[in-house]
Order: sequence, then C-alpha cells, then structure tokens
Amino acid sequence: MILMASVMMTSCIAYRPQVAEMPLIHEKGELQLNGSVGLSAPLGDAYIGTTASYGATDWLAVQAHVNWNGYKGGYGHAAVGAFKAWDHAVLEGYIGYGFGGNKWKNENTGREFTSRYHLPFAQLEFGWAGIANGHIDIGLGVKGGCLFPNLVDRKPATENHPESIVRSTVPVALLEPQFFFRAGGKHLKWTFNFGYSQLWGTGPDREAFAGTNAIYMPFTINMGITYDFNVFAKKGER
Repeated sequence: MILMASVMMTSCIAYRPQVAEMPLIHEKGELQLNGSVGLSAPLGDAYIGTTASYGATDWLAVQAHVNWNGYKGGYGHAAVGAFKAWDHAVLEGYIGYGFGGNKWKNENTGREFTSRYHLPFAQLEFGWAGIANGHIDIGLGVKGGCLFPNLVDRKPATENHPESIVRSTVPVALLEPQFFFRAGGKHLKWTFNFGYSQLWGTGPDREAFAGTNAIYMPFTINMGITYDFNVFAKKGER
C-alpha cells in the first residue's frame, strides 16, 4: 500500500489496457451487446463500459466500444473486420481507430496532468462459441497498434520555482493480449475478461512516455453481462 501510494504521488497514469468484448460473430445479422465494469491494476482505475458488435454480411462485422472512468476520462473505438466460423470455432480480425484520455490533479500542490491519445490498431481473435450445449464461450485475442499521445504535465509556480510544463507527443508501440470467458444461457451470459498491455517507446531508450513522469497500468479485468440476439440462427442451433 505504501509503494502504491508513493507511485501515485510521483507518477501519473497515461494509459490502461482497453478491454472490449470479443464477440465471436457467427453469421450475418447477429447482434451482440455487452455491459461491464472493470478495474485496472496495480493502482486501481475503475470504469464502466459497453460494446456492440454486429454481423453486417456473411463475413463482415462491425464493432463500437466506449468506457468511462468518471471525471478522469474514458475511451472509445470503432472497428470493422472479417469473421469465419467452423461449427463452434470462430476466427475474427478487426482494424479500428480509438481515442481516449485521462486526467489527474493534486489538490494540495495544484499539479495537473492530462493524457490524450489516438490509437489505430489491428486485432485478431479466436475462440469457441456456444459450446457445452450453448452455455459457454471462450477465446483469446491480441491487439497491436500505435499510441499517439499528447501528454501535458503542469506544475504551478511557487515561491522558489517557476511554473513547469512538460509535454510529450512521442508515438508508443502497443501490444495487448486478451482472454475472455462467458457462461450462462444461449443468449444471456455472464462474462469475464482479462487484458494485458505492453508499451514500447519509439525514442532512443525505448521507454514509453520518456521524459515525463507518466506511467501505464499493465493489467485490466472486467466482468459484466452479454446478450447475443443471434437473430438469424435457426431454432435449436448454438
């Protein structure tokens, strides 16, 4: 607890894994809606989120995701991709574009930190949907992209020091693996997701957000409910 408090006093959270629901779309017309609550670790950053995914054609899927962590900020993305199903097994690939941010202020010192970023990405997902007589979905995914940040760390002037403003716009490479598990009825399921982020700076030292006190949280878990309308499926399938 002392270590966590010390890190929070000296550093500012610029990014956390963005865990959107992996739908495993099976067919044209399938609509899946998800609502969840999440927590990032190790410093704790709670949020609420929602994901909507839809099978637009026999192979094309679209997705939208947003999450919000109160007054501090949030994230959203739109993605389009392709899917292929073999009985219960599904392979999906998406390309998308996200935008988000975070902010923090120390009321005692007046220090303010803001993080805004754009995130173009590609994501590959594979899993099994509707196994155990339609009651379980399980799978893995991996996202790769480039984070384009705009970080501003402002310290107000004091009697002994002038105002200090540190900015960073150096792009950051991103890799995010994700695991999910859903269980319940054929349409309504409880869902659990676990995501991990690894960031690399593009500067000489390869450190993410180099030159600032900004850090990122590597882990995110969330839980919620997912409803799969599966509107075109034949009766008794999945």
